[in-house]
Amino acid sequence: MTVHCLSETRQLLLGLRLFTGLVEKDLATLLYHAKLIECAAREYLIRAGEQEQFLFVLVAGRVDVIRRAFGMQKTVQSLGPGDCFGEMSLIECRSHSASARAATPCKLLRINGDDINRLPEVASKLYRNIAVILAHKLRAADDMLALGPEA
Repeated sequence: MTVHCLSETRQLLLGLRLFTGLVEKDLATLLYHAKLIECAAREYLIRAGEQEQFLFVLVAGRVDVIRRAFGMQKTVQSLGPGDCFGEMSLIECRSHSASARAATPCKLLRINGDDINRLPEVASKLYRNIAVILAHKLRAADDMLALGPEA
């Protein structure tokens, strides 16, 4: 299914860290395979333990990333427009380690991992960008562990 975006929206997407190095043609190819979805507040987009391999890009709204352990549930991250999630399962080809739930009504791009892999020129740029995003998240987590939440 083709995602139809206004040119301003395409330019906004090209400005996201996830799409660094992609040109308009690359983005158009990727959007051809993507699906634009909308969801209501409190709707789960990903559940921990599921095997689906989708990359989500939040276009509008807020999403909470939730972890459950030892009988407790905690929001570990709150995401806003321009953020992506689902990337760890996409890279590892494993089940999701956390759940993602809409905190507000949301609009998202959902990109199937299989579609990404069928586009080698786009995939190489996208996976590099995902590696950079994950490195930033890891660095922030390391800082929080070493310095505390005030860092």
